[in-house]
Amino acid sequence: MFEFLYEAAPLLMRGAALTLYLWLGSAILSLSLGIVSGIVRSKQWRPNLLAYILDVITFVLRGIPFYVQLLIAYFVVPNLLGFAPSAETTSIIALGLCSAAYTSQTVRGCIDALPLGQWEACAVLGYSRYQTLRFVILPQAMRTMLPTLTNELDQLLKSTTIISSIGVLELTRVGMNIIARDMKPLPAYLTIAAIYLIISSLLQLLGQTCERKAAYVSR
Repeated sequence: MFEFLYEAAPLLMRGAALTLYLWLGSAILSLSLGIVSGIVRSKQWRPNLLAYILDVITFVLRGIPFYVQLLIAYFVVPNLLGFAPSAETTSIIALGLCSAAYTSQTVRGCIDALPLGQWEACAVLGYSRYQTLRFVILPQAMRTMLPTLTNELDQLLKSTTIISSIGVLELTRVGMNIIARDMKPLPAYLTIAAIYLIISSLLQLLGQTCERKAAYVSR
């Protein structure tokens, strides 16, 4: 086992670094697009043509499996656009857009769950909709939103394994290549699982820290 780790560690670390890069890029895309989309799709911004368009996009992205979306993004879209981005760029965009649909649904649900009376009370006090959202609604919604968003980011990390199907040398693909070379599946898979577990644990710890701070600020 130790001999295997000594020989495979450089390759596995390179794969883990690429996995984190893919995850971070798609997470930024997911959170930025998902939060904005969720706000626009909330009840207080309707009727709005953009909200209905985003509803359709969200429905489509949530209804099609990510693996199918990845294949479409990698094989079909380049033919339509006339140029082919790198496999890593395609993976980040496809994974980020798919995750953004779930993030949008979470944000919309948490905002709509708050009583309508809070919006009305803020309007009476002279707050604009933007001020109400920023200073009253979002701080409250964030408390219920954070656990689900943390879980979504964790699932996003796990979904990077699917990207290996288009040849990206992320952690799982590197592990498969090492197994094909050394014919030692047990230590390879155990090491890969341990790396994912460590990253996931750090993410959960970060999420719990943010939840505690959000709960403290809201008091």
